Amino acid sequence: MENISPQTTNDAQVSDEIAAERECCIAWLALAQAHGVGPVLVRRLIEAFGSPLAIVGASASRLAGVEGIGMHRAGELLRSINMQAAHTLYEQTIADRISIIHPAHADWPAGLKHLPDPPVVLFLRGRILPQDVRAIGVVGARRCTLYGREQAGAISRELAQAEVTIVSGGARGIDTAAHEGALRVGGRTLVVQGCGLYHCYPAENVELYDQIVARDLGAIISELTPDQPPSAENFPPRNRIIAGLSLGVLVVEANLRSGSLITARLAADDYGREVFALPGRVDSPASAGTHHLIKTGSGTLVETARDILDVLDGPQPVEDASSAAAPAVSATGPTNKKASQRAPAPRVAAEDIQQGQEPAPAQRPLTPTQQTLVAIIKSGSHDVDSVCEASGLPAGVVIAELTLLEISGVLTRTASRGYTLRE
Repeated sequence: MENISPQTTNDAQVSDEIAAERECCIAWLALAQAHGVGPVLVRRLIEAFGSPLAIVGASASRLAGVEGIGMHRAGELLRSINMQAAHTLYEQTIADRISIIHPAHADWPAGLKHLPDPPVVLFLRGRILPQDVRAIGVVGARRCTLYGREQAGAISRELAQAEVTIVSGGARGIDTAAHEGALRVGGRTLVVQGCGLYHCYPAENVELYDQIVARDLGAIISELTPDQPPSAENFPPRNRIIAGLSLGVLVVEANLRSGSLITARLAADDYGREVFALPGRVDSPASAGTHHLIKTGSGTLVETARDILDVLDGPQPVEDASSAAAPAVSATGPTNKKASQRAPAPRVAAEDIQQGQEPAPAQRPLTPTQQTLVAIIKSGSHDVDSVCEASGLPAGVVIAELTLLEISGVLTRTASRGYTLRE
């Protein structure tokens, strides 16, 4: 009788686990690439069937029993699931040393587990570690002032020294300053790209991204397939991932209709995260958005990293004489008051807000795709999944365009996380 060593048994178990994970990942990829399937519907399907493998192997009649599907949509879903294409994508991505994680993966970030609209998969260069749960998102203008860039770098550097991971989008301006600030002290930072990982946007950040991976100080992340090029509609949806990965979001310079304010609104209203805002000059258009957050009580005023750490960890004792002498600093309470307790900042005229900034999205004509989505919402479809079904567009495109329409002031969010036309 043949003797089987414990080592052989363990090796076989590990091999089986690797094979099972591979098949599970391919099924997640197939779902992510299916047409007309939004994140809410994917979550319902997982709740009903337990795993993506069960979903892709289900009959149309079983799929039709899930809320929001029906027989017609079930048939379309099955026809759009392409396991062979998902298999090819998996093999190519792994060969290019890009990792793929999904909600059932051991490395899936804790901050994304309970979002209403999480990504279906994430592609990674580098690693997301358990300590990255202690993270702050830093967002702001691409066309920032020297003040904004210096403050974003300094605050990110101090947070990184306190073992807080910095999360941002890798864009020019505030984002890049935040990533560089963390790296300068050997801290961790996560870049959430608005394009696939075969691309680097902006191109001048290639060395920065390579440094993050080579030094094992974070990860470059995207929910888009690696070959997806940079495109305007791909950037707004990544803001929800920045907010989801973070315990709170710091806004450093933003105009009143910027994507940064949408990120802040997502963080606070949809995800229950803290929002922080850095004040600037009262006559600076670049700080109109952050002053709005402070005036309305939507964001806590931040002067230093200590203000954020006081919220994350509780207030710390005063350490130096200059701080102890300052009347605004207390050893027994946060150094920053709530924004609602502060005097309102001076009003900034609307005509001044756009001076020196990029044209507001509202000034641009709607694209054909946006016109289609507005017509669908007028007809009564208000959530991402119903808009996906009515338009036949991929969920990523729909989320991107709806976010852009919200930024431009055409749409507004409802209490049920749907969209409606702004009155």
